[in-house]
Amino acid sequence: MPRYRVTIRGKDYDAMADLVRIHRVAISGHTVKTLARGAYSVHGLASGQQIRTLERAGYKIRRHEDVDAAGRTRRADIMKPTAAAASLSVAAASGYLTVADVEAALAGAAGPPNDAFVERFALPHTTWEGRSCHAVRIGHGTASNRVGIYLIGGIHAREWGSPDILINFVQQLATAYRTHAGIVIGTNSFSAAQIQSLVNGKYVFVFPQANPDGRLHSMTVDPDWRKNRRPAPPGHTGPACVGVDLNRNYDFLWDFKLHFSPQAPVRNSTDPCDPEIYVGPSPFSEPETRNVVSIVDTRPNIRYFVDLHSYAEDILYCWGDDVNQAGRPDMNFQNPAFDGTRGISNDTAYKEFMPSADQTAAVKLARVMRDAIKAARGREYRVMQSLSLYPTAGTSDDYAFSRHLVDPSKPKIYSYTIEWGRETNPTPFHPPYPEMSRIIQEVTAGLLAFCLKAP
Repeated sequence: MPRYRVTIRGKDYDAMADLVRIHRVAISGHTVKTLARGAYSVHGLASGQQIRTLERAGYKIRRHEDVDAAGRTRRADIMKPTAAAASLSVAAASGYLTVADVEAALAGAAGPPNDAFVERFALPHTTWEGRSCHAVRIGHGTASNRVGIYLIGGIHAREWGSPDILINFVQQLATAYRTHAGIVIGTNSFSAAQIQSLVNGKYVFVFPQANPDGRLHSMTVDPDWRKNRRPAPPGHTGPACVGVDLNRNYDFLWDFKLHFSPQAPVRNSTDPCDPEIYVGPSPFSEPETRNVVSIVDTRPNIRYFVDLHSYAEDILYCWGDDVNQAGRPDMNFQNPAFDGTRGISNDTAYKEFMPSADQTAAVKLARVMRDAIKAARGREYRVMQSLSLYPTAGTSDDYAFSRHLVDPSKPKIYSYTIEWGRETNPTPFHPPYPEMSRIIQEVTAGLLAFCLKAP
């Protein structure tokens, strides 16, 4: 049955919440827009039958591309296998890197002549399909008190461009440092002195392809596949019963049915056959999320975390479970007295505590990324709290920031999600490669500016 990308317009908050609570539509929460007279719109994925049901319920639907057919066409934009992948420059690439290309390019970036300041290391957990994952640490010297910045991508399988962005970031930074050159992207000019200061004074950890099994499946079988490839549980045989949404599998309010209001339109599911947002059987049940966490567990100098996703042209800071507030420290995600009240964005029953100084610091750095992205080619990403109309739980950014609150012996990590790419792109999770190549450069500019400014 064909699935379509759609724009859904609803008359008010309850109508939009019902898309999740009642109609179980796979929505892209950060594409929500406020319209006139209390109405909203949001992007989602729906079958023809779902579209007809929604229209009968009073929603206005604009149908875009058949995501399966368009995604199969987009495979023409995937790079053909090449023996020279280790030396492939993303800046000169003609298409998306394959899963094997990403690993080869990462190994190439950490080899001679960069091996004095780029270290490649294996992550401890193999994926369900037996793949080993790798990350790199960029930094020259051995000072133990350096600030660490941690960048990841590729958690959601269909977001093909995130690993390419991070490989490009590694390649550009390593080449500029080695050759004592600067980097120019649009009207951004990062001087040779700035590049030297970054690599000599900080550590940057880059894990570009956190979900290789899912990405391969998306590139070769189901273009809109989002999850990993955890085998279906016994008694479940449908293709949608494979996999877990890795960005719902972290240990932050993971048991959403306990922690959230029954009326909250939480974009999480306990149904293993949910094609989009199954949270998994337990927090960190997946080798991929355990790999992500292993890096912060073993590198206590990490103070910043950025997770790349698509799409919406947003830069998001914590929290994602409810509206932020700074006046009630007791009203926080650890307090069971508030279980059953979280997740309604327009009420007063619960709001998530965020010290005003932390929010100010988070927004300041987010704006650094925003300004550098805009200077690349004029696209203006929105800086906003992770919460939209649709709360989330079990996400990487909220987990990373929550660690120091759960265990005060752990350092504070300011954390962000970047939603790259605009909703007007055809197949916006993996847009046509000429557009993706421009996105790669603008986000690379944002990440370079962020790494330079992070104190």
